[in-house]
Amino acid sequence: MLDLKAKLAAAGLVTQEQVAAAERKKAGKPAGAPAGRPAAKPAPAPAKPKSGLDVAALKKAGKSEIYDTIRRVVDRTRLDPVGGLPSERAEAFHFPTAQGSLGRLTLEPELHAQITDGRAAIVAYMSHHGLAHCVVPRAVADDLAEVMPLWLRVCKDHPAAGQLAPPPAPREDRGAKPTQSG
Repeated sequence: MLDLKAKLAAAGLVTQEQVAAAERKKAGKPAGAPAGRPAAKPAPAPAKPKSGLDVAALKKAGKSEIYDTIRRVVDRTRLDPVGGLPSERAEAFHFPTAQGSLGRLTLEPELHAQITDGRAAIVAYMSHHGLAHCVVPRAVADDLAEVMPLWLRVCKDHPAAGQLAPPPAPREDRGAKPTQSG
């Protein structure tokens, strides 16, 4: 009994070269490669970042898109629990905010150890209710710092961690004196 390729070749629907090309393709070799030499491997595609943030695209994006994208990644990867009560072992972890004030998160000892070791970091992000802070893996924090450097608050051995925002420019006097009613 003949196989399909032999039947198609006998009917004149395909040529012997096409049959040989199909067999090479089925064996995993490109059609144009000689049978005796292995085909060159194609270049691997660039790996998607572990954080899920496309840093190059975010650097070009508008503020609202940056906020939305970072919020989604933080919601998906954050290590500290959202809501609920901390356990009895949880302790306050203090850190500087971008404005120079003191922020605080109540963290479990495991998260505290991850931050101390450099496996996790504290970042700020724009939640639906304003600027918030949370604990994320180091890969997310590194990518976030490339887009919004002031949002990286605590990260061991990272040069952007803990930066302070520049002071606001002084307000100009309007020149007019306030009027007194009376």
